[in-house]
Amino acid sequence: MSENINKIVKDNKKSSQLSTITSIIIVVIASTFLSISTITLLDPVGLYSGGVTGIAQLVLHFLGLLIHGKEGWDAFSQYLGILNLLFLLPFNILAFFKLSKKYAIYTLISSIVQTIVLCFPSFWIGFGIFKHADGTYDIMSCAIVSAVIGGLSNGLMMRRGATSGGIITLCQYLNIKKDKSVGVINLIISSIIVLLGALFSFFVSNTSSTAIGSAISTALYTLTSFALASTVLDFVHTSYNKVKIEIITENGDFLSKALLRELPHGLTTFDAVGEFTGNKKKILNVVVQKYECNHYVSIVKKYDPEAFISIIPIWRLAGRFNIQIIDK
Repeated sequence: MSENINKIVKDNKKSSQLSTITSIIIVVIASTFLSISTITLLDPVGLYSGGVTGIAQLVLHFLGLLIHGKEGWDAFSQYLGILNLLFLLPFNILAFFKLSKKYAIYTLISSIVQTIVLCFPSFWIGFGIFKHADGTYDIMSCAIVSAVIGGLSNGLMMRRGATSGGIITLCQYLNIKKDKSVGVINLIISSIIVLLGALFSFFVSNTSSTAIGSAISTALYTLTSFALASTVLDFVHTSYNKVKIEIITENGDFLSKALLRELPHGLTTFDAVGEFTGNKKKILNVVVQKYECNHYVSIVKKYDPEAFISIIPIWRLAGRFNIQIIDK
């Protein structure tokens, strides 16, 4: 038994190292695409990203409007990366001291990657795929594609225990530590960004007759982008959906120790007998978050390929449950 436990510990160390490397690669790639979508799809058409990046866009656009007038509202777009990093740093500090050091490191990596990409808009702007021959853009296509990229990028990072930082960090802190609704916080901040974006479009419109229409269009396109990004994010990162995994195995003691050592949830074990073979078995029951399901199944198959596994959706859960959104 001791040899088996030592094997589990050794396997866990290798798995942890590989997981960390994989997480860093995903954070770098996702952050790169997230920032490129802001530069090539949102900024050129006057739409806004969510969270801190959207706030940074608004600050720079209003600054350009005040200093250079309507024709120079985008004069400071090249400083988006620097301002975005300055806005992200306080949230990274919050994550380091109040959430998780690993989470803070991943988020800092994401912040640095975003800054590098956003500081060179002239390099990426040439990749605008929805730019017409006359220099204008298909705004709806830009809003939809940027939303899909944003939701997918943030969802993949959150599945690895990381985020792009900023408002999402605050939301996770309030949800985990203070039991505050993430949805309400996101809705409030997104609404503020939409209203300010619409107000900005009103000011930069060339004629008063088109000002109201421009403001409404900006608000609707931005809301469409936010809603679609949220839907994609929920589809990729299903942290609040629960399932029950039932495992029937002849190696219950060994398998339960492997699961408890590597994963954050408890197990309930029952004795059982296979009616057809008469062999003694163990039934292991565990409730997990949906996105953790594949990880559990892979561990079970690794240590007991003959185990029988069933997965059952849970519609309501009462009692204590360890919500492992952030890896320590």
